[in-house]
Amino acid sequence: MSMHNIRFDFVCQRPVPLYEHLCNQYLDRSELNISIGKVSDPKTDHIRYFIEAFATQAELEAFADDIANDFLLSVWLLDTHIERIEQHSGLHKPFDIKSNYSGLPLYFCQHCQPKFGDNQQSSFGDINLQCSHCMGHEKLSRDEKSLTQTDITTMTNRLLADKSLPLPILGLTLWLTPPAKILTPVIQPNADVQGTTSSQAVLPENQAAQYQRPRILICNPNSLNSHFIVNDSQVLALSSIEKPLLRVRPSSDHPSLLAPLYEIQFAENRLLVILTEVLRQKGINWVHVTTDIDPHTSRDALVDKPLRLASINQHWLPITTLGNGAIPLPTNVTCLRDKNHYQDDQHTFTANTTKTSIAWQASPIEPASSRLVSATAKNSIEESAPISTSLCALNAALLRCHSTKKNNKPQFVKHAAVLYFSQRNACQIVTLDRQSEADLFFEMPELPLSGYEICQSLSESPQKSLLDKFKQLFPAEYNQLLDLHIQADDGALSQLMAVATLIIGAYPLETAQRVTVTELADKFIALAMSHHGNNAPRIDFPLTKGAAHRSLNWCKTLGTLMSFKLAGETNLAKLAFAFHDSFADYLSHWIEHLDQNIGIKQLIIAGSEFANPVLTDRVQLRIGKNFPLVVNPLLDFDGVNIAIGGLYLKQRRG
Repeated sequence: MSMHNIRFDFVCQRPVPLYEHLCNQYLDRSELNISIGKVSDPKTDHIRYFIEAFATQAELEAFADDIANDFLLSVWLLDTHIERIEQHSGLHKPFDIKSNYSGLPLYFCQHCQPKFGDNQQSSFGDINLQCSHCMGHEKLSRDEKSLTQTDITTMTNRLLADKSLPLPILGLTLWLTPPAKILTPVIQPNADVQGTTSSQAVLPENQAAQYQRPRILICNPNSLNSHFIVNDSQVLALSSIEKPLLRVRPSSDHPSLLAPLYEIQFAENRLLVILTEVLRQKGINWVHVTTDIDPHTSRDALVDKPLRLASINQHWLPITTLGNGAIPLPTNVTCLRDKNHYQDDQHTFTANTTKTSIAWQASPIEPASSRLVSATAKNSIEESAPISTSLCALNAALLRCHSTKKNNKPQFVKHAAVLYFSQRNACQIVTLDRQSEADLFFEMPELPLSGYEICQSLSESPQKSLLDKFKQLFPAEYNQLLDLHIQADDGALSQLMAVATLIIGAYPLETAQRVTVTELADKFIALAMSHHGNNAPRIDFPLTKGAAHRSLNWCKTLGTLMSFKLAGETNLAKLAFAFHDSFADYLSHWIEHLDQNIGIKQLIIAGSEFANPVLTDRVQLRIGKNFPLVVNPLLDFDGVNIAIGGLYLKQRRG
């Protein structure tokens, strides 16, 4: 009976705690002489977990089936393969799994979920079902443990009767119909000092209400494709152990999903698995979700913030990582400080270095102070230099760890540029030349804060005649534009898209409520996503040369859109797509110009605006073929990466 040595490989973009846990469990199978290992590829930074076994053909086939069942799909899994080997290179000792991994234990796995989550099973609804594979029963809060199957059925009935169900233990409310107020009004501190009532005091500021992109929990995964436009990689990601939230658009002309974009997700914990299964039986395919943290919310629910992902370079990346974590200390660039903070309007990110790693913590800002802080947060690391946030993003994207390489002399990034487009900070193109000297090449202009002032600027520009014709032919759209209110902390690119949405007439006129920049920008992106084909008219994005850096002549950009509208273009999806495609094409020309001047060897993309799939696709297509786009596969787009990049920020001269 012939024996074989076989190795099973799992190539991952970043560490997957479950795989380490499973490797350790497989070590206990002494009959197959198992060894395990974990290696990092110095070129790609991918992590390869492997299990080696020595056994007969029949034993190995059974073993392969077990592995296929146990190694659940992770969103970070890039590739798997099985190969014959001459000898083992792994070890017989278990991995040291850090106790602070938020990924372990899982809430449920393929062994226990069918038992408590399938209504045909006798143990259906048993939230405490013990599972030796994932230990999910250990992850329940005290409140969850006390729930019986009857309690959960009662909850479902309440949802069906009341159309909403608060779940304070999870910090969520489920809704059968879209919640009336997706706008969350901002409470103005001490608003009633001047003797006004507080409700009046909130009204003038009501535009500071933040549009919450609607969030949906899928109850019936089989119905997904009939309600949302999703591709195969998105379906796999939704089904993965991480249960991320993905930004997608509803099917065209959907009778009840009326928002432009939704964040959708599958059930991520035991309580939601059981609730969604009962709802599925009752013919409900999805429910709306709002978050509302309350004193009863369990610590785990607060820590396990949903993972919001965007796709870039065929990789998934978190837009902003909201959990704590660590990466090995990079060896290719010299770290200049051992601690750094970055704060956006909702979270504080702190990065610390040790001899071997960089660790980070993310913590929510207290709600009361967040509004007061947001204006300063934007500039907290920007007092000395207005480009430091972009430089942080640039540095972070290039950090790599090669355990074999040790550089004795200081290493700084050079010949690099970053496209940093953020909804929270200035949208910029910043470069580092061969001396590692930084320069701001381009910054997206902030628009005036009211539609009235935007129209004023247009009428004082060479676009005046277009504006006059537009006002005459499309008075309703013109009035809609006059009514627009922009917040100072709306991202510059989103602002421009919001105005473009109103100019092309893409927002329904009968809506009485005042609309936010985020919702308008979402509408514009959703339109661009619905465009079929690659041909589109050209929209102008002319540069203006300021004293310090270049900016955009946005009046001309909006004027081009008006002229297409006046010429009778009714295909709004085509215009929205054209805006994205033309912008990417202009970016491509600017990058080529920079390349001739300073030589760009690494082009980084970062910032929350790249969660827009059309922008990312067009930039990839227009620029990526000449300048491969760099992201750091271990970090996020806009958050932790800024805190970590700040550890590498050279003090500017001057």
